[in-house]
Amino acid sequence: MGFKSKLGIWLLVVMLSFYPSRVTAATVNDIAKQLVCQCGCTMLVSDCDCETKVEMTALIQQQVDQGQSEEQIFQFFVAKYGEKVLAAPPKQGFNLMAWIAPFAAILVGGGVIYFVLKKWVRQGRRSQTRAKPATGEKLKKYQNQMEKELKEFSGGSFR
Repeated sequence: MGFKSKLGIWLLVVMLSFYPSRVTAATVNDIAKQLVCQCGCTMLVSDCDCETKVEMTALIQQQVDQGQSEEQIFQFFVAKYGEKVLAAPPKQGFNLMAWIAPFAAILVGGGVIYFVLKKWVRQGRRSQTRAKPATGEKLKKYQNQMEKELKEFSGGSFR
């Protein structure tokens, strides 16, 4: 093994020793931004200024101190207050529709618009190819009728 290889391995070991070995724990404020205050104001816990906020942040701090994960803390609050405590509906079960439905509606609406416009353009092209200018005997008939109507019109006005 050459000097450069040994130096590369040594640098890799040093860099990995400074890399955190576990994901940093969630802070109280991060969790409070994802929960709705239960005082009735419908604000996030992190933004509210009431007694309920103090209680909820104390509960969050207690859970964090016990080493609970974010998911476990959310489950604790859902068990205590119900799903209304979550700032966003969970992405599972029926609530998944709240996440998918708007995008699906946009896609379906765009598809409908695309096919309707395509049909209208196709119909417009067909109508242009069907309408052929009058020739021969038909043309002569229309010219005679137009000359007759112009003579009748020249004596009057539009009204």
